[in-house]
Amino acid sequence: MVKSAPRSGVRRALDQDQLVLFYQPIHELESRRIVSAEALLRSRRETGEIRSAIPLTQAAEEGPDLFRLDSWTMHRAYADAAVWQKDDGPDVHLNVNLSPREFQEGNFLQRLHKLVTGYSNDVSKINLEITEVSYIEHPKQTTHVLDEMKDLGVQLWLDDFGTGHSSVEHLLRFPLDGLKVPATFVAKLASDQRARSITKWMIDLAHELEMKVIAEGIEHRDQLDFLREMRCDYIQGFLFSKPMPLEEFQAVLRSGSSGQ
Repeated sequence: MVKSAPRSGVRRALDQDQLVLFYQPIHELESRRIVSAEALLRSRRETGEIRSAIPLTQAAEEGPDLFRLDSWTMHRAYADAAVWQKDDGPDVHLNVNLSPREFQEGNFLQRLHKLVTGYSNDVSKINLEITEVSYIEHPKQTTHVLDEMKDLGVQLWLDDFGTGHSSVEHLLRFPLDGLKVPATFVAKLASDQRARSITKWMIDLAHELEMKVIAEGIEHRDQLDFLREMRCDYIQGFLFSKPMPLEEFQAVLRSGSSGQ
């Protein structure tokens, strides 16, 4: 179990410039071309070592620093995406995770609009990943916020479908563009028939509802083979691309590399 960092650690990371974003490419399964990149938060120690920022994000969820952390992440991600989207390269979207607490408080819609216009992002190339818990606790408020997001032109993806208190009704009620098959299911595809059946069901259901599917956490060829057979749309994982800093990601885009 990952222990939460003290709340003061979140403030220190923000104040001392200890945060950095890495980007993990998302590939179209059949062509292997990069279609998007997920922004992943990392922390940088004084020695220069890059580590997971999960303890920081967990601590922020419990305290008042969440919106400051989210604001930093969104500013950095949209600024970076504006750089690569201006390059004469492939058409690559940006995937950013949205904290469930954004649906409970804060002025996310106003900040989102200000950010994307401020950095001259193509709004249609912004994919916001949201988790199921945000739906369950505040369904009416969520519907309103998501409808306004769609009016802005962003794409909405359901992250970690099936790992929480999931309900198929959420797929029917909200204006989603796609869902992500969690790595916890993908990891068991080679050995667990139930995982294969559930994953197949997720993909089939999404396609019936005219949604796209990203499978994440792909590390082995047999996982890829199964997902291809199930007609999964997009793939993400170490088998193709690891998370990388902006400069390295831009170099990958310029080289035209598309993974294995």
